[in-house]
Amino acid sequence: MISRSDYMDNSSELHHQYYSQFVTPSTISFVNSAIGLKKLQASDDPHLNDVVRWEQGGMTWLWDRSPINEKLCKELGEGMSRSTHTCVGKAAARIILEEAEK
Repeated sequence: MISRSDYMDNSSELHHQYYSQFVTPSTISFVNSAIGLKKLQASDDPHLNDVVRWEQGGMTWLWDRSPINEKLCKELGEGMSRSTHTCVGKAAARIILEEAEK
């Protein structure tokens, strides 16, 4: 497990690993159903920002609704912000892409 403080000490190298630990089967299912493999594979953006649109006048977007392991977030010192949900959703998307390449 990677704690929030460990992640902050080396966030550039630990980003995917850190947020991947909060991915659940519900996260994978959400990304698969709301976005889908074809859109993920067609993305030209390294941050996957081109696969969903902003909602509610640019205040939120689909990534913000990604389910996360809230209990583990609390245990490791991570907050429940929209950015956390986005990073976990994108980690799930990368896991989906990695699995599709196998």
